[in-house]
Amino acid sequence: MKKQPGHYGKIVGNVETDPELIPLNLIYDYPVQWSKFKVLRDLIQNFYDAVQYRQWSHRFSYKIDGGKLFLIASDVGFSYDWLVHIGASTKRENSGDYAGYFGEGFKIASLCAIRDHGWNVEMLSRDWELMVVTTKLKVDDRYLKSLAYNVWRNVNKSRDTVLCLYPFDDEALLNSVLLSFYYPSNPLFGEKIWESSEAAVYFRSKKPKPIGYPSTYDDAGPGIVFAGYQALGSFQYPLVFCLHGFRYNDRERNSFFRMDVVKVIQQTVAKLPPAASASVLQALKSRWYDRPRKKYDFDSWHPIIRALVRNIAASSKEKREWQDQHPRLLVARQVKRTDVPQYNRRRQALDWLRTSGKDYRLVQEAFQALGYTTLEDACEQDDGFSVARKPTALESRRIQMLEELVSLLLPELLDRIELPPCKIIKSERAAWQGMTTCIPIKGEPPRFRGLSLRYRLPYVALKEVLLHSDHFGNAVSTYLHELAHMFGGDSSASFSRALSELMEITLSNSRLIAQWQDQWEKLAKRG
Repeated sequence: MKKQPGHYGKIVGNVETDPELIPLNLIYDYPVQWSKFKVLRDLIQNFYDAVQYRQWSHRFSYKIDGGKLFLIASDVGFSYDWLVHIGASTKRENSGDYAGYFGEGFKIASLCAIRDHGWNVEMLSRDWELMVVTTKLKVDDRYLKSLAYNVWRNVNKSRDTVLCLYPFDDEALLNSVLLSFYYPSNPLFGEKIWESSEAAVYFRSKKPKPIGYPSTYDDAGPGIVFAGYQALGSFQYPLVFCLHGFRYNDRERNSFFRMDVVKVIQQTVAKLPPAASASVLQALKSRWYDRPRKKYDFDSWHPIIRALVRNIAASSKEKREWQDQHPRLLVARQVKRTDVPQYNRRRQALDWLRTSGKDYRLVQEAFQALGYTTLEDACEQDDGFSVARKPTALESRRIQMLEELVSLLLPELLDRIELPPCKIIKSERAAWQGMTTCIPIKGEPPRFRGLSLRYRLPYVALKEVLLHSDHFGNAVSTYLHELAHMFGGDSSASFSRALSELMEITLSNSRLIAQWQDQWEKLAKRG
């Protein structure tokens, strides 16, 4: 759109007839409150729908002159009858092509403009001109104040439609409103990614949003969602998603919640071709590992990423190019804690990934459609799992020494349980120094030093290197660490307290520990 240097100095005044008063039956204290932004946007919306976005930059103009704002649509005309009836709209039959829908915008906007913001509203089109005024209506012997139009007939027909709003000098507000409509030359739009008659996706330009621009309450990032040709939401990534046919049927809400933003983006990306999907997916890199946090997670980006991946997978060319550009992705499916074998396997694989030095990035399960392997498969191929084997004869003698030491340190504990058999972790490349499996104890659990023994350990496994002659300290501490899992998992308070108790007992028996270390080191010479 452009500023208009044209001849519109005033509207009502150069008329050929006396005005006709047309009551609107819209009571003055009707309980609706619109901000200046919403009032101005609804007034401009009528011009936007009359011109439509493809001609918006060429056929809409405005100017501010003498404290008056003039909005001008070139070569547009209509009957003022459409402005009289609540619910009457020229857009209803093809609602997907317009920003407006309810057929009340001009009436309610005019009411709030006059009553709440002290603005006057005048308008002309074809052979008529009107001024929004008030009048009295008699209802059951009472007089009520109502909105009305003074309408003049003019012999000289206008080719344009013009609205005048005054007093007005807030160009910053006007700019914010104008940028909230969809049109390809909108300065907030950067490079176009894709466009159709139904939707469009752009990168965001570097131009900041103006103050007061529509945004999502708790996600006011640079990204913009246009729904029904109007900006209604925001998010944290530099993209613009536009879904033209979306209908937002709550006139009182001026912006989207997060769940609305996600819904519009999800419907938009479902329409994208593979190449455009790859561009959008790259821009959403931080969301590749998103997963629902609860059963019904309406603002999760998980389905958006899934849809983009599927779009890319539909093209062998785009799929191959994506793999070439992103060779180090690993798929990690969601694993439930209640699935103990898979949960333990996941924990081992994650520890392997952290210690492997390999620059992999975890992504959601949809990426398998692009040919990526899983985290667990990669760990297994690298021999990273802690698979246990039986100990050798020398290893068995060292394990026996650990068990005898524990029986001397913790006689009260061994009165209640038997020590689990000890195995050897097969791979020295495994992430864990020791491992075990926790099986819940049914019934009333035994207690030790005020702590409940919650789990039975079917085995304890240690890395082979811990049973070397110079690793006594590591062997003892790792063995005690694994035994402490009788009391709880790694992150539990009961496990932490059990470790503290075992440490206190060990430190208070330093002479015994020294004797055992001496025997441990001499065992290699005897063996």
